[in-house]
Amino acid sequence: MTMTENKPTTVIGTRMLRREDPALLTGEAKFTNDLAIPGALHLAVLRSPHAHAKIKRIDASAARALPGVVAVYSGADLASMWAAPMPCAWPVTPDMKNPPHYPIAVDKVTYVGDGVAAVLATSETASRDALDLIEVDYDVLPAVIDLEEALTDKVVIHDSIGTNKSYTWPLLVEETPGCVEAAFKKA
Repeated sequence: MTMTENKPTTVIGTRMLRREDPALLTGEAKFTNDLAIPGALHLAVLRSPHAHAKIKRIDASAARALPGVVAVYSGADLASMWAAPMPCAWPVTPDMKNPPHYPIAVDKVTYVGDGVAAVLATSETASRDALDLIEVDYDVLPAVIDLEEALTDKVVIHDSIGTNKSYTWPLLVEETPGCVEAAFKKA
């Protein structure tokens, strides 16, 4: 390069020194989980082991009695506080059927890992220990784990919409033969 030429202004292909490595390699790095904020509470969520089940009963009395536990909430406890179900972030089609979805399941779980109860405690340890003390009785329902089976609606997961099919989004591939090839030619 001569004095009159511009130097590259890109980092692509340029070796960059990572400033964070020394702290990471010596164990001195700080992460969000390392922060101790005075008065902050720790949240732990009890999750369903079942793919499809009605919640018959939740007994959180032992969890509530655990030292450090501030509150334990089930979906039923919180239902009256929610103005409406959580909105769908992106309705795909105008006729989309969107089942109501709440942060914590109210009467029924619809997937493994669905939240069943939330614990607030003064420490992470107390919040996690409290989860082990919550007793949940489920009425386990048939689950659907196959897409083809789900489309038959033999087992409907979301009763409120009456089907497992939320929407149909037609792809132009089916409507316009040759459009894939044309797109590749344009690319």
